[in-house]
Amino acid sequence: MDIQSYLDQVFKRSLLSRRERKDLAEEMAAHLHSSKEHYMNEGCTDEQAATKAIASFGDPISIRTQLTQETYGLSSKLILQFIIISSILYMSSLFTGLVLYHYDVHNKWIELFPVAFITLCAMSSALLLTRKNTDRWCLISVPILFGLGYLQAYLGLFKNMFGGIDSFTLFENLFFSGAYDFSGRNSFMLIGGLILAVQTLILFVISKNIYISLMPFAFSILYTVSHMVIFGSYYLFFGDHFNSSVTNGYNVFATGNIQRLSDIGVKLGMCLVLFLTLSSVKKLIFKSKLQAG
Repeated sequence: MDIQSYLDQVFKRSLLSRRERKDLAEEMAAHLHSSKEHYMNEGCTDEQAATKAIASFGDPISIRTQLTQETYGLSSKLILQFIIISSILYMSSLFTGLVLYHYDVHNKWIELFPVAFITLCAMSSALLLTRKNTDRWCLISVPILFGLGYLQAYLGLFKNMFGGIDSFTLFENLFFSGAYDFSGRNSFMLIGGLILAVQTLILFVISKNIYISLMPFAFSILYTVSHMVIFGSYYLFFGDHFNSSVTNGYNVFATGNIQRLSDIGVKLGMCLVLFLTLSSVKKLIFKSKLQAG
């Protein structure tokens, strides 16, 4: 095996960015060629020297695992396994829910399983955007508000947490995708988007990672689309016979899809504005550091 083939094997399915692969490959190639030259000076042929240099460098799969573990916190192989398994579990839980409903077996937990698995899939995928532990802690914090929304909508948690207020539904109204089942929610969509924008700015200040900072909007869109798919499937197969504690019949749900699509459009617009703004801020910070240096 020559040095280039060895490097190709190291970075195969590493999921590193093109820039990272290029920089690391150049650094490793320099070490390998230096080691090869050392062995040639000892009397080895070109092929023997390359073989010894590669052998002394280590197993390519082990090096790939180490590189990706240092980059993402987990190996790329493990991350891919999490993504694939959680995707399969998402589809399986949705299909199982439909089958169980056909046999009159249904409850709120069955509806929550697909949400849990799509969250795991999204979190695993987003790991590929992290580069340090701070990024990963910020990523863990992203689904918290949405989780509170689902817990409030399904389990009624936190609804009487302020005593005098009979029904406290802030999380449900702002962060639960199923809340947009009827009219009069436009103000909630805007307020929810502004809170996500604040969360994005906080995450950017902490992590300086633009992509991780924008995850609140990505998760919001993901949950909205997932809600449309999950309950759309139930209504597709069972029509108005489908009954859930968080929907009010097919016609109301179908009307709510217009608002959900509007919500997605608003979130995408806000996400784009924030991306451009944060990119400019990051360039200014980098430029000021260069000038200071």
